[in-house]
Amino acid sequence: MVWAAALAVLPLRAAQPELLYAVNFDDPAVRAAVDKCPFAKVEKDFEGTSVLTVTVPPDKMSDGNPVAVVIPIDIEKIGAAGGNLYGEGDLKFTGVTRPMYSWNGVKFMLVFKSEGKEQYPDFNPGWQTNCGTKDWYRASSSTVIPKDVKKAYLNLGLQQSSGTVSYRNIRFYRGDASPESTLAKQPVPQAKYTVDLPVHRGVMSPNRFDEKDFADLAKWNANLIRWQLNRPLDRPYTLDEYKAITAKKIDELGKVLDAARKHGIKVVIDLHPFEGGKLILSTPEGRQYLVDVWKEIATRYKGHPAIFGYDILNEPHSRNLRPGDPTWPELAERTIKAIRAIDPVTPIIVEPDQMAHYELLEYLPVFEEPNIIYSIHFYAPGQLTHQLDPKVKPILGYPDETHGWNREYLRKNLEKAREFQQKTGARIYVGEFSCIRWAPGADRYVKDLIDLFEEYGWDWSYHAFREWQGWSAEHSDDPAVMDPVPTTGRKEVLLKAFEKNGK
Repeated sequence: MVWAAALAVLPLRAAQPELLYAVNFDDPAVRAAVDKCPFAKVEKDFEGTSVLTVTVPPDKMSDGNPVAVVIPIDIEKIGAAGGNLYGEGDLKFTGVTRPMYSWNGVKFMLVFKSEGKEQYPDFNPGWQTNCGTKDWYRASSSTVIPKDVKKAYLNLGLQQSSGTVSYRNIRFYRGDASPESTLAKQPVPQAKYTVDLPVHRGVMSPNRFDEKDFADLAKWNANLIRWQLNRPLDRPYTLDEYKAITAKKIDELGKVLDAARKHGIKVVIDLHPFEGGKLILSTPEGRQYLVDVWKEIATRYKGHPAIFGYDILNEPHSRNLRPGDPTWPELAERTIKAIRAIDPVTPIIVEPDQMAHYELLEYLPVFEEPNIIYSIHFYAPGQLTHQLDPKVKPILGYPDETHGWNREYLRKNLEKAREFQQKTGARIYVGEFSCIRWAPGADRYVKDLIDLFEEYGWDWSYHAFREWQGWSAEHSDDPAVMDPVPTTGRKEVLLKAFEKNGK
C-alpha cells in the first residue's frame, strides 16, 4: 500500500523496457567466440539455462587485456547507436583474486570505437563486487552509445585476476532518454535560499562516535563534519539488515549532534550506503525507505542547532535502475518534498548521478524547494588519488606535467560545476576530496583544490578524518608507518585553511 501511494507522487514510466539483444550461448556465432578462449566453457545448469564459465589459472592471469570471451555485437543492426544502452546479467564467481586496480577483476564490459577512440563501459562497474567469492547476483548498468558506433565487442572474463566467473541471462535494453541539462533551459532556473550561512570547512567523519574527535577538530578550527550513516564493510548487506544498522546510527545522532554543538561544529547528516546507493535505489522497497528514513530523521532532529544539512544519499548511481524506473532526480525530488513537509528550513544536500560526479551537476534540476545545496565529490585524476596499493610501482605524483596534472587541470575539471553555480546561483558543497597519502605531492594537490574551492566560495569537507589511514592527514607520506605523527604536509594545509573559519 505504501508503494502504491508513492506511485501517485512519481511520474508513471514505461512498464517494460525494449529488448535490443540477448546473448544466446547456444548460438553458433557465440559458441565460436567461446571456443576461441581456452579457459571458457558453456554448460546447462539444473534449470536448463546455458551458463558461460571462464576459469583463469594463476599462471595465466594477465596484467593487460582481459582473459575473456569476446562476443561481437552489431550495434547498428540492433539500433543501439545514438542512445542509452542498459545491460544486465546474472554473475557468480569463486576465488577471484583482488586486481591491481579496483575497476578490473570480473569483467562485463563493452568495447567500441567512437571518433577513433576506444571506450570501455563496464556493466559490472568497479564499485560493484568484482573479486572474491559471490553467489549469483544481478549486475547492471547503462551507457551512452555514440551515433558513429557500428560494432561493439562484449568481454566476459577476468582482468588482472585469477579465479572462476560464470554468466547467464545477459540482455541489453534501450535505456531511458538522456536527461536535459538545466543550463540549456531558457531562462536558466534560479536556486532559492532563505538561510544565509558562512562558508564551512571541515572533514568526513570516522564512522564511530568519540567526543574527543570533536574536541580535536575544534582545536584544528574545523567547523564542519560530514557524519556517515553507513554500514560496516565486512560483507554485503540486505536492505533489512541495512535498515537495522541505520536505525542504531540514527539513535546515536543525538549524541553526535550534542557533541558537535558543544564544540562549535556543524554536522552534515549523510546517508551513506556503499556501492552507489545500489541497495536503496535498485528496488521499490529501497526507494520507499529513502523517503521514510529521511522523514524519521527530520522528525526527530529538525531544529537542532548543530545541523548544517541533510545529505540525502551518498554518491547515487542510477546505472542499476532499469529503464522505466523513476530517475534519480525524481527520487531526490520526492525525498526533498517529504522532508520539507516536516522541516521547511534546514538545507537539503543533493549529489548528482554517477557517484556525485562533478561534471554531471548540470543534469540535476534546480529544485523548487528553498535551501537546496548541490554537492559534488572530486578525486580526479583517479590514477593519482586512488593508488590504493603502495606496493605497485611507480607511484605517481603531483604535479605531473607529463600527464598535465596541475592546478589548471583541476580548474578545468571543475568548470562545469562552477558554471552551474554561476548560472543558477546554487550553493556548492564539495562533500569529499582527497589524495592517497603516499602519492608524492599529495599536500600540494590538496592545497590546489582548496585554493580553488575558496576562490569559488564553496563549502568543503576533506576525506577523511580518522577513518582509513590511507586518506588520513595525520599519517605520514610513508605507507609503512601505520601510526599517526605530530604533523604532515596535508594536515598543515588543512590547518591553514581552517584559519578562515569564523572570520
